[in-house]
Amino acid sequence: MSCWSRFLKPGLLVVALTAGSLGSVRPAHAEEARFAEAVRFAGGDRAIALAGTLERPAHIALDQPLPAVVLIHGSGPNDRDETMYGHKPFRLLSAWLTEAGYAVLRYDKRGVGESGGTAQGATIVDFAADAEAAFDFLRSRPDIDGHRIGLLGHSEGGMVAPLIAARRPEVAWLVLLAPPTVNGREISRYQNTQGALDRGASAPDAEAAAEEASNLFDIVTSGTDSAERDRQLLAALNRLADRRRLSAAMVEAQRASLASAWFRHILAYDPAPTLRQLRAPTLVLFAALDHQIAPALNEAPARAALQDNPAAEVRVLPGVNHLFLRSSWGAVAEYPRVAPGLAPVLHEALDQWLERIDHRQPTYTARR
Repeated sequence: MSCWSRFLKPGLLVVALTAGSLGSVRPAHAEEARFAEAVRFAGGDRAIALAGTLERPAHIALDQPLPAVVLIHGSGPNDRDETMYGHKPFRLLSAWLTEAGYAVLRYDKRGVGESGGTAQGATIVDFAADAEAAFDFLRSRPDIDGHRIGLLGHSEGGMVAPLIAARRPEVAWLVLLAPPTVNGREISRYQNTQGALDRGASAPDAEAAAEEASNLFDIVTSGTDSAERDRQLLAALNRLADRRRLSAAMVEAQRASLASAWFRHILAYDPAPTLRQLRAPTLVLFAALDHQIAPALNEAPARAALQDNPAAEVRVLPGVNHLFLRSSWGAVAEYPRVAPGLAPVLHEALDQWLERIDHRQPTYTARR
C-alpha cells in the first residue's frame, strides 16, 4: 500500500513496505489483444538479474517499433504485477496501455519473484538504478522506438522515475501517480497522524502518537554510530512496549524496520531538487481522497518544483484514493473493500495527456 508507516497499536510506529495498487479498465479480450514475452536483464547492480514481462499490442505489426513504458513500483517487495489485496494492478495497467498502443515492461523488484539479489540494504537510489536498467533494456530492443520510452511511477515509484529522467534526457515523458514531493519525515508524520485518526483516535491522541514516532525518527537519523543508534532505538521502543504490552518480537521487527538503510534514507530524502531538474513532459496526478500522499501536503510543493518546466502538468483527481480507485473515504482500511477497476477519471486523464504529448501514430494489423 505504499504506506511508509502505520500503527501496530495507537501511537507505535511500524514501517510498511508494500506497494499501492492501481485498478484498470480492462477489455474482456485483453489477453488475446497483446503478446507477452518473459524477459531477463541485468539490474543496476550488474550481478543481479531482474525478471519481468514485456507486453506489446497484437494489433500493431511486429516489425513496427513501438513507443514503450516502464512501470515503476511503489515501496516494498513487489512482484511485476504489484500484487496486493487480490489485485494485480500493474498487470491491469499494462493491459490498458497495450490497448492504447504501447509496449509495457513490468518486472519483479530485486529479491522478489524471479528476480535475483536482495532488497536488504537497498535505498531508492538502488531501485532507481534497477528502473534505469529496465529503461536501457527497452532501448536496446529493435522492436522498441528508443525515442519514445516513458516512465510511469506510482507513490515511491514517483520519486524513482525523476531520478532517472533528471540525468537521462532520452526519457520521453513521465507520469507520476501520487508521488511524494516533500521529505520522508513529513510524509511519515502525516501518515502516522492520519492513520491514527482513521482508526478512531482523538486529534490530541493522534498528534501525541505522531510525536512519539518523531522522537524515534530523531534517533534513526542521528549522527551516532550504528551500534549506539540501535541501542538508543531499542531502549526507546522498549519504553513504548512497556506501556503498550508489546512482545519482544514486535519490538525487534520495529527496530529492524526503523533502522533499515531504506527508511533512514527516505526520512531525509527531499524529492523537490530532482523535480526542479525535469524538462521532459511530466504529468503529476494526485488523488483527492489520498490518506497517504495527501494533496494538501504534496500538491503545492509539486507545482513549485515544476514551475520552470513548461511541459509539466499537475492535477488532483476527484473521488479517488491513493490507489486511484473510486472511493468514499480514502483510508487504508477501505482498500480491500473498494471495487477493482481503474477510476474513469484516471483513465481519461492518462489517455488525453498521452494523446497530446506522445502524438500516437496510426496502428497496423500485426502480421502473424
